Amino acid sequence: MKTLLSLFAKPICTIVGITILVVLTACSAEDDSNVTDIQQVQDKTESVPDVQQTQSEPVVPDNSQTTEVELPSFDDYEGYIKIISEIPSFEPYYQTAFDFEGLPDGITSVPLEEVKAMYAEMKTVFDYVLLSEYPLFHRGFYEGETSFVDGYEQYQTTLANIGFPNPINAVSRDWDGNEYLSTPLKTILLGESIFNRFDNSIETGRNLLMSDFTLASPNDPISVVLGHAYKDIYELGDIFSLELISEVMDFQVVGFYKSGVGFSKDLAALEHVNFDYNIVMPHFIPDYEPVGEAAVYQHAFHIAELTSGYISIPESVEKINDETYDQIVAVLEEMAKRYNLSGLYRIGYWPMGFVW
Repeated sequence: MKTLLSLFAKPICTIVGITILVVLTACSAEDDSNVTDIQQVQDKTESVPDVQQTQSEPVVPDNSQTTEVELPSFDDYEGYIKIISEIPSFEPYYQTAFDFEGLPDGITSVPLEEVKAMYAEMKTVFDYVLLSEYPLFHRGFYEGETSFVDGYEQYQTTLANIGFPNPINAVSRDWDGNEYLSTPLKTILLGESIFNRFDNSIETGRNLLMSDFTLASPNDPISVVLGHAYKDIYELGDIFSLELISEVMDFQVVGFYKSGVGFSKDLAALEHVNFDYNIVMPHFIPDYEPVGEAAVYQHAFHIAELTSGYISIPESVEKINDETYDQIVAVLEEMAKRYNLSGLYRIGYWPMGFVW
């Protein structure tokens, strides 16, 4: 059986690792240094030399890009709680992650029906937010603006200096070992409980609908709402093809967001996500049987990630304590046990959060 690392010479192989790493390093209230050390990391991939690329101009960060603010210093968990309690409109959440490393036979052994059933119950029992940022990939030589490329700002400012290759036009291999050029594009996947927060943020077209969250066939186009900067590239109704996880899928433009739409999230809600250069898609549930290795892999990963999200903490920030955490963990663990998914979930101890 092919493995994740041998199949993909591109950042997809770090999606699993980053998700687990961030949650696991945050799981202990005693190891305070872990929180301030969390950084975004990209997989080292073989890339086309920079001289072959047209996107060599420096990136100047602006309000249209995802930005991170430095976390104020604090001595311990109580200090962190004090910081987030003073953030206006901060909504605290515990972050969950599906533990792919706990699977006995790799990602393709994800128990699909059990995970879908658990996801349905999580939405009922918890105030559960499903939101992901794993990119869609352009196949072929990319000549577009670098502002649309996921991870390019980090590459220019930091990663290039420590030997990481340019994410633009990186050489990847498909399931048959054939090489192709691949470029990650900024993408946000929204769950069913959160997409309607942006109903009033549409400039033209429409927002996502509940019907967009089920995909009846792999040949059906996936509805997407594009950030404002895409208005000069696409029109309503346009269909384009991109690689989701391991298969190329079709996507249809149903709307465009107004300029400047976004939110803040994660540790102390310090990461601001702006939709302007993003593709926003539903975290849909595929309602078809996958055919072929690439489809089976994509099916398994995408469905497992339904349960990697954020569980709302019902208490106000200043009242969050060990009992708060233990109660939510106990409910999640009991739920996983009933679906024969014990040991496949991690939940971070340090509250993450959103400011909408």
